[in-house]
Amino acid sequence: MAEADHPVTPAPDPSGGPSATGTAPAPALLELTGVEVTYQNVIHALRGITIRVEDGAIVAILGPNGAGKTTALRALTGLLDFHQGDIVKGSIRFDGHDLTSLAPARIVGLGVAQVMEGRRIFATMTVEENLRAAGFGDADALDEVMSRFPRLAERRRQLAGFLSGGEQQMLAIGRALMTRPRLLVLDEPSLGLAPLLVASIAEAISDIRDTGTTVLLVEQNTAVALDLADHGYVIENGRVVMDADSRTLREDPDIMEFYLGRKEGGERHHYADVKHYRRRKRWLS
Repeated sequence: MAEADHPVTPAPDPSGGPSATGTAPAPALLELTGVEVTYQNVIHALRGITIRVEDGAIVAILGPNGAGKTTALRALTGLLDFHQGDIVKGSIRFDGHDLTSLAPARIVGLGVAQVMEGRRIFATMTVEENLRAAGFGDADALDEVMSRFPRLAERRRQLAGFLSGGEQQMLAIGRALMTRPRLLVLDEPSLGLAPLLVASIAEAISDIRDTGTTVLLVEQNTAVALDLADHGYVIENGRVVMDADSRTLREDPDIMEFYLGRKEGGERHHYADVKHYRRRKRWLS
């Protein structure tokens, strides 16, 4: 297909300016507006990204390794300082609060909880101790997590380090839910899991949204992410290069080819084609 036959979906205006109707959009639950991030005052990791997450939605951030997805989450949850990173431009607002310079504990207190890549559980503590450490002894929250994840209830006295990868991911998500967040931020929740466990985690994420918690999801498994999400953003080289509802992204030829491994019409790429293919996404032209 010629490039002219497939128009670029424009990235959102980093200024957060008025819409095409001339009126400013209503505030979303979470808004990252024109956010730029550097590491060690040298590496320019984010280059003016704008992302909106509506209350009650699941929003996915897609992109290759090194695109800036995790950096965006660190900026949101106040963890850049631990990685020698700084927000040098733009703003982050959550439920009317400016998060741009807040400490991580304050951000959690406002209702944002993150499950980081790699799960980061306390391996030498039991399942129940992991959960209680996050919930400050909230018995009701503990009961809710155990009810949501029956496998954790069965293993509540077991050391977390002896859980399977899927069980550890359930524990990491449950630990975040102990803070009763309005926004749950997930970084690669399916990483390293078998397909059946990926389906189980995906079902849990959908159920979490259905019970009132908004979800911001970074996920390398694009098919899973787009099945779950209402809306998605594609980040490459620190910029938002495309954003649309999940159905539109699933049907976009570039997304199909470079993120789902399919050609138009649903045919799968042969490995050799993918390996030697010269990247020609329309948004890079």
